[in-house]
Amino acid sequence: MEGGLKQIRSAFSGKKGKNVEPVFGYLERTLKEAGGLRREDLLVGSLGKKDVNHILFLMHLGDPFVRQSETDELHSFWTLTPGIQKDVESLLVKLVRHFEKQASSATIEELASLNNPHSKNALLSYLEVSKNILEGPDGKWGPSSWPEINPKGIKDKAYVVLKNEEAPLHFTEVAKFIDRLQDAIALSSSRPALAQTVHNELIKDDRFVLVGRGTYGLQEWGYSPGTVKDVLRSILKSNGNSLGKDDIIKKTLEQRQVKESTIVMNLQNKQYFTRTSAGRYQLRT
Repeated sequence: MEGGLKQIRSAFSGKKGKNVEPVFGYLERTLKEAGGLRREDLLVGSLGKKDVNHILFLMHLGDPFVRQSETDELHSFWTLTPGIQKDVESLLVKLVRHFEKQASSATIEELASLNNPHSKNALLSYLEVSKNILEGPDGKWGPSSWPEINPKGIKDKAYVVLKNEEAPLHFTEVAKFIDRLQDAIALSSSRPALAQTVHNELIKDDRFVLVGRGTYGLQEWGYSPGTVKDVLRSILKSNGNSLGKDDIIKKTLEQRQVKESTIVMNLQNKQYFTRTSAGRYQLRT
């Protein structure tokens, strides 16, 4: 890399550009190694920020290099293949459809294993060119509209944290994990996540369910929103309106982090529940 940068600098110090041809060769090799194209800002950034203007000037002069201007769907990029934009757009549309069908993000290795004719390097370059597909905090790729891929606020970051941890967390722990997340994705402009702010956002968003004292899980995990009483009512409704105490306790503990005595106390609320002579509980009608 350093040798290539020296070639670039010497091209402008030499007489009548006699050193330009080796630089063209170096830039061409760089694009080929990236699969034949590279997003403009990533290309010049990898070659040295001090030489941005020099690099772009040389590439505009070189015959092999073609610049594709930015569009609503794509970042500007450089390529060695004229007319490649249609191929790029076609592949990216297929990938978006794949993500939507699978409803999950994927690593670059998983995407490379799909039935496509592109090398891993080319696939990575295609993905980096897209505005609709991004690499998420966990290193997996997916649609930029997905909060787990492109978290924009405290709510989305809390969602990413819980999704990654795969277990309920106290809101103070969620706040700590959000700070780590922001460090990991280099969000230097983001302020530290305040625990109370996180708590307020968790309360307001239907994606999160209070499962214990200050502890939240994701509704998509199967947690039912509401109080312990609401959970008991839901359990009885979905089980023929008749269950024994032990079964009710077991099913409730799958939904809430509470003491068994709290469950029993709620079952004793005669306004909502009745106990049969056989010791089974039902909803009061």
